Amino acid sequence: MKLDLPASMCTGATLDVFTALEAKGGAGCARFVGGSVRNLIMGLPVSDFDLSTQLTPDDTEAALDAAGIRNIPTGKAFGTITAVVDGETYEITSLRRDVETDGRRAVVSFTTDWAEDAQRRDFYLNALYADIRGQVYDPTGKGLEDARARVVRFIGEAEQRIREDYLRILRFFRFSAAYAQTLDAKSLEACIRLRYGIDGLSGERLLQELIKMLVYDGAPTVFNRIWDAGIMSHILPGLRYDPAQSDVLARMVQATSDIERRFMALLAQSYDGLAYFNGHVSAVNDVLSRLRVSNRARQRFESVVKVRRAMEEGYPLRRVLYDYGREAVTDEAYLTHAQTGADLAGPIAAIDNMTVPEFPLTARHLMAAGIEAGPYLGQTLKRIEAEWCAHDFSQTVIDRALDELGKPPKISGE
Repeated sequence: MKLDLPASMCTGATLDVFTALEAKGGAGCARFVGGSVRNLIMGLPVSDFDLSTQLTPDDTEAALDAAGIRNIPTGKAFGTITAVVDGETYEITSLRRDVETDGRRAVVSFTTDWAEDAQRRDFYLNALYADIRGQVYDPTGKGLEDARARVVRFIGEAEQRIREDYLRILRFFRFSAAYAQTLDAKSLEACIRLRYGIDGLSGERLLQELIKMLVYDGAPTVFNRIWDAGIMSHILPGLRYDPAQSDVLARMVQATSDIERRFMALLAQSYDGLAYFNGHVSAVNDVLSRLRVSNRARQRFESVVKVRRAMEEGYPLRRVLYDYGREAVTDEAYLTHAQTGADLAGPIAAIDNMTVPEFPLTARHLMAAGIEAGPYLGQTLKRIEAEWCAHDFSQTVIDRALDELGKPPKISGE
């Protein structure tokens, strides 16, 4: 099968890389592989121009050096050299066979056999290759079929593919969320049987896959299957699924593309997530630690809890915005919408249109009133700010405080 390659696959930088490799290994020694070819067949946007080559990593480096192309041995032990041309990067991986696998990493050797390289890949629709002339190659004989039918299936024996790398369980669900209409039954059964293998994976790898999966609008349906299948207890250990919350992620996905908000909704599909966001101790903190969720994201989640508590205590919107910021209050509105189906447009409009006051005093003003720098100055500033907030940001509070401190020049505030 031959296709007309889009201009994005035939840039001058791309042609330079292919020319360099073919000068060393002959015509056809390098091909596009995986995502770009799969998406081209499926009529989807094409990106991530990964290449495979019959050259060894040493020969790949030599070929690029001879052509004056900068290259980096990003994963040389596994056959990957990254070429950099005009700011574009190309991951070039030598054809491989797995010598030994332990469910997390593999020991590989290199080959020149395209079919052998294809057989060690995860899914049929990812084992497609195309040369720079547009000729498509399907060594397994099933890649084109699955790409056209939008089916995600493990190559060969599903359990064998999974035992080679248990992260492929999450990849199966991710690719299904992205491309498939339904989950392949045999592949799903294998994922369920071998779900215990997820326990040995690092939190960082799990989080990367979760984030990638949350990008897709098909994620809610797939995540509900993961919960139902008992697999999520290995991905987010300790969290107990609440079937009554099965629509939470779907509503969030429909409302926003913000990944951290979508992740909040995923957590909120569990009893423990409900408790966490309502300010109670739960297993969510342990899960966030295991996944190595960034401090920035954790602070964002914790701010939602604080906003909820303040609103439950009757604080007016302007005060909550002042205390916790517009992002946190907006996050809480989105999560409430996802959990309850409540109107979102009204709260968001109110948040966006509300002017947040700025505290008009600084340490400089108090020092002008005769207070020396030190702990007392900071304490006084905080005391005045607290009273100002408690009285709905009243200028009267500021004026009275300044009068008490010695009547310095009047400071204009809100």
